Amino acid sequence: MLSLNRASIWEQSLSDYISSKREEPFVYGKNDCCMFVAGAVEVMTGIDPMSEFRGQYKSLATSVRALKEIGAGDLEKTIDGKFPVIPVSSAKRGDIAFYENALGIVMDGYAWFVSDDGLERIPRSEWIKCWGVGNG
Repeated sequence: MLSLNRASIWEQSLSDYISSKREEPFVYGKNDCCMFVAGAVEVMTGIDPMSEFRGQYKSLATSVRALKEIGAGDLEKTIDGKFPVIPVSSAKRGDIAFYENALGIVMDGYAWFVSDDGLERIPRSEWIKCWGVGNG
């Protein structure tokens, strides 16, 4: 489990990061759910929680292989090993949400997820799991 503390200006850093990604389309290994969330965690805490995955995959098939070889077998189990699971109802801004086997960043009653056309807002009612990201 990672031990993370959010920086004093994490909210502005997160807001700036999300704004920079708003129109960026999904690309495996560059701007997929894993790299998007890892980037958000890094701007909030200074730590890249998925550094071992950077440069290790470029497609769905190679991402699945990387999760098996580097991670804990799949995306959910890999994130379980890095962050504490929290109730969906308790997730706050900057935490991680899980929806349709993808990771997103919580922003109050919705979370941002990467789509083919940039970021997409998914309401809390559709998330199936959440993880806490440090203190804030």
